[in-house]
This record gives sequence, C-alpha cells and structure tokens, in this order.
Amino acid sequence: MPVLSPQSAVPISIKFDSTSLQKILETMGRLAGVNVLFDEAYRDKTVSVDLRNEKFQDALDRITFVNRLFYKVLDPSTIIIVPEGAAKRRTYDERVLRTFYLENAEVKDVENLIKTGIGSSTLTVVSNPTLGAITVFGTPDEIAVAERLVSLHDKARGEVVVELEILQVDRHKLKNYGIELSNYEIQATFAPTGSPGELAGGFTNLRAQVLSSLNVSDFVLSIPSTVLMRFLQNEDTLRILANPRLRAAEGKKTSLRIGTEVPIPVTTFTATQAGTSTFAPATSFNYKNVGINLELTPRVNPNGDISMDMDAEFSSIGADRNVGTGNNPLNVPTFQTRKVTGTLRLHDGETTMLGGLLQGTDTETLAGLLGLQSIPILNKVLTSRKTEHTEQEIMISITPHLVRAPKITAADLQPVLIGTRELTRLGTARPQFGLPEDQLAPPVGAAPAPAASPTPTPAPPGAPVPGTIQPPVPPPGAPPVIPPGAGVGPPAGVAPPVAPPPSPSPPPAVEASVPASAPSATIPSSPPEGGPAQPGPARPMSAVFSPTDVRVPVGGTGTVGLVIMGAQDLRVVDLSITYDPAVLEAQDVSPGPLLTLDGAPVGVNRGLESGRLRARFTRTTGSAGSGVVATMTFRGLRSGAATVSGESLTLTTAAGSVTIPVAGAARVTVGP
Repeated sequence: MPVLSPQSAVPISIKFDSTSLQKILETMGRLAGVNVLFDEAYRDKTVSVDLRNEKFQDALDRITFVNRLFYKVLDPSTIIIVPEGAAKRRTYDERVLRTFYLENAEVKDVENLIKTGIGSSTLTVVSNPTLGAITVFGTPDEIAVAERLVSLHDKARGEVVVELEILQVDRHKLKNYGIELSNYEIQATFAPTGSPGELAGGFTNLRAQVLSSLNVSDFVLSIPSTVLMRFLQNEDTLRILANPRLRAAEGKKTSLRIGTEVPIPVTTFTATQAGTSTFAPATSFNYKNVGINLELTPRVNPNGDISMDMDAEFSSIGADRNVGTGNNPLNVPTFQTRKVTGTLRLHDGETTMLGGLLQGTDTETLAGLLGLQSIPILNKVLTSRKTEHTEQEIMISITPHLVRAPKITAADLQPVLIGTRELTRLGTARPQFGLPEDQLAPPVGAAPAPAASPTPTPAPPGAPVPGTIQPPVPPPGAPPVIPPGAGVGPPAGVAPPVAPPPSPSPPPAVEASVPASAPSATIPSSPPEGGPAQPGPARPMSAVFSPTDVRVPVGGTGTVGLVIMGAQDLRVVDLSITYDPAVLEAQDVSPGPLLTLDGAPVGVNRGLESGRLRARFTRTTGSAGSGVVATMTFRGLRSGAATVSGESLTLTTAAGSVTIPVAGAARVTVGP
C-alpha cells in the first residue's frame, strides 16, 4: 500500500475565517508538498480553522474528523478526500488477507475471540483446525487488532509436574481367647453288631431277630475329647504405596487409572418382529475401572500459585447381588466407592495431605456350651471369644512443581486504543506517512545532498538527486509562493522539472504561515508535457530510530521503532542494538509492519542480553518500501536517561547483503 511522503515535518500554523474547506485543504497540501484530490460526492462548505504549530498529518486528521471526512493515500504524493460513510468506506478501504498459524491456543477459541472482539461487518474469519491456522479478511486496522489479539492469547501454556503419593493403609486387629472344645456335638451311632456299619443315606443293615434284644449297649456315643485353650492376639498393618508423577499442561485434564476393569452386564430388549409384543433380550457388557481413578486440571495463576481441580475416586468390589428371578438368577457386582471432588490452590513445591477416607468392619464371635453364656464366671471360663477389627484408610499426598509459567509481559497488560464503535482504527496498523526528506539518513557511501539553491550543482556519483526545487521562504502571514518553471536544468539523465500551473490564490481572509526557522514549503515537480520523466537512480537503503525521544515511568514500558527507508526486495534483517542496562531492561523485539503487513510468514530469532538486544527476521519473499522493520520494548528500571543506539544492522536482499549504519540514536527517559 502507498505511503505518503510529505517533504517537511515542520509544524505549520494556519488560520482561515469563513473560508472554503476545499481551499483550506488544498493550501495545506501545498505547504506539505502533497496533491489533494476530492471524491465526486464531496460537497464543499465554509468553515473557520485556527491551528497553531501542528504537523501536516495531525492537522489533516483534525479537520477531516470534525467535518465528517476521511482521506486515503493514493501514492507517495497524493491523497483523496472522501465523505465519511459506510458505502464510501467499502469503496476506499483496502482489504488485507492475513493468516495466523497458532502454536498454543485452540483454533476455535481464537476464532470466536476475533469475531466477538472486533465485531465488524467487514471482517471475515475462517479457520483450518488441521493446520492450526486462522485466516482473517479485513481492513488493515482490523487485521492489526486481530494480530494484537492473537499475540495476547497464543501463548505457551503453563506446565506443572504433580507428585502424588497414594497410601492405602489396612489395619487388622484380632483377639481370640478362652476355652474351646474341639467340637460342640454329641453323636450317637446304632451298632448292635459291635462295630458300627452304615450304608449310604445313614442306614444300617440289621436282621429282624435282633430287634427283640435291643438295649442301650447297642448304641455308640461320640463326644468331644479335646479341650482347646486360645490366647491369640494379632495386629497387622499393611501399606500399599503408589508414587506416580504426572506432567500436565495448564487447562488440560490429566487422568490416572490404577485398578482392574470389571465387566458389568447391561441387558436391552428389542422386538423380534415389527408390530409384535415379543421382545428378545440382548446382553452387552460395560467395563468399570475399580481401584484408583484420579483426574487433575491444573491452572497457573499470575502470582505463581497453582490451582488444581481434583476429582478422586477410590472403589472396590463388594458382594454380588442377584437381580434376576428365581428361575433365571443374575448376579451382578456391587462397588464400594469413596469420592473426593474439589479445588486446591498451592504454592510451587507446597505439599498437602488428604485423608480420612475410612472404611471399617467390626466382627465379634462367641463359642461355648449352650446355657453357659448366661452364667457369670462360667461364661468367661468355658467359652471362647473372637474379636476382629478391620479398617481401611486412603490418604493422598499432592505436591505440585511449576515447570513453565505463561509468558505475560507488562506490554500485554497495557490498554490499547482501537478507535470507536463505528470505526476500528489502530495507530500501528499501517504507516500512512513516511519520514520527510529532511529526516532521511544519508545513504551508505554517498555524500550529503547539496543545499537547495537557485542553481543546483551536480551531485557526486551515488548521491540522491533532488526531485524538487526549493522556493524562497515567504514572509510570515503570506500565502505560500509557487516557484516559476524557469531555472537551470537538473543533472544529465534526469528530465527537467516543470512547475505545475499556478493555483488560484487564497482569499484575502486566508492566513497560512510557516515558522521562520523552518524550511519553506516544497512543491513536487511534474513531468513535462509529451512524456514522463526519466527515473533517477534508486535511493540506497537507510535506517533511523522512531520516535527518537521516549518517556516511560519506572516499572513501565515503552517502545522504540527501527525504520528502514528505500527497501527493495528485503528478505533478512540482522540487527544488534545497545542500551544502558542500569536504566533500561529489554523486554521484547518483534518484526514491524514493513515485514508483516502483507501477511507473509516471518521467522523470528531473538536474543535479549543485559545491555544488548539482538534479532534476526527472515522472510521467504521480499518486502519493499519504507516503514518500521523492528519494534523494541523496554522497561524502565530506575530514573535516568538512556541512549538506544544501533551497534550493527545488516540487510539482505536478492542482490546480496549490505551493512548500513543507523543514523542517530533514540533517547529513553525514565521518570517516577
């Protein structure tokens, strides 16, 4: 997109009383050496303007805003004034396509964020989850806002290592004491023949004649013959220890499963034929993990604390239960479950213990002769007592360790002006104005251009050829003077400039002035009739800092841009910047709009050292024009002034690499 290049950035002072707005804008254009055109729908009106010591761009912004107008840069020396309106915006606003390749954030989340955050009818957002890419169609300002949103939210997730200790403590206490018989039964056996004989089913063969002589001696009694005295006490403690380490990303659920998969039958009934009431059962099985089921979702807070959403379940198999009928029994397992759900917030390395998940069983067994249990003393001596206590407890020890926290800089917390509800506008979206000629850095290997004079002198080889003729400085309060077309021709190889036709003089009430200390306004030359001017030699690349004076508070941040002018097919930028580490701290360095505006991918390799900042930006395709190539963010450490200067700057184009100096330095003042 074209960038306007006014010939002077010296503040101007203008005063108009009840004057045509078109005449005012044309006069401002002549002061800055800019051609001003008007849309066919423009309607002139009479206004009064009084601006003092304003730059051309600032004055143009104020006048167009107040009068519901906007302007578009057509080429480096021409703008067009257009009435404000949605239809005209659609006609004149440039459309830009930009694709963002996400590295960390979810594609759908960022897509919804851009659509909802910008909320413009001219914005179109499409995504490709397979590549993790989001393509945005919109105006340069909308693309710049989308880029800001992506940079704020596409950050590496924090990572946490959670050290777990899961202890299952089983306590078993047994007491078994008292006098106990070997058997508490008396058995009588009928044996008239002397030796007991028994057939199957508890029957004995006996001759009938023996029945007449039966007596008590024909029966054999079996009684307990052993007495046991028990004095047993047993206590067991069993620990089952698991010590896993889980590494989880911020906001992502991490699960731990330790146990056994138990099948659970599930029966469904389906009709055997359509329209009938006959159903056939079909049984399938679902599997339930019995044991330890743990789910953790960590989050890293800005102060370094770690919050975790925890869902812990401990289950075991209980007794089977018959859920069928008498003829068709169906035994299914039951489960004993203990579950804990909650949110924990811990410091890095802090340990917390969760316990009290108890399950206990008490059993008491009494064995002795019938009737003796109710007799005092004898019930203690002649009986046996067994007491058993079983207890199971689950304890969890959790210790989080922070591996990586999200990189949130002070610049991410700063508010950004993005225009109004009617119009999205971001100042860093695109540079509409280039640097004036009096601020261009001298090219490498070229002598400074000679001062403007009525008779220009030939420039040495390689020096830029001036394309304008400087008229004499008009007195304060007088309209700008348009130089005549006569004069000595330019150096050989360049077509002689011809002055444009004289413009109508402003009305007597118009007052336009330029400070006496500033150079006079320049009027761009036009090619002679009959053919275009022959192009002069290409201007070599040069570099400057912008802005050159930055003020930041202690603990706050400020940015300094590195501007490249006259770039042609720029592919690689290698830079090294030095600063005072006692006053400033480098926070970040990122590619500027000159490298990123067309949406081409830019490889970034940066290094932040104490007192030095290095970066390498790489493009697969070349970039041309003038603009910011790198944006450096500094944080103020203490009050004072620091100088940011260029140590080295190497630019690589299709023709090769060239090292150029950075003209001047930037001054960063840190105040309270």
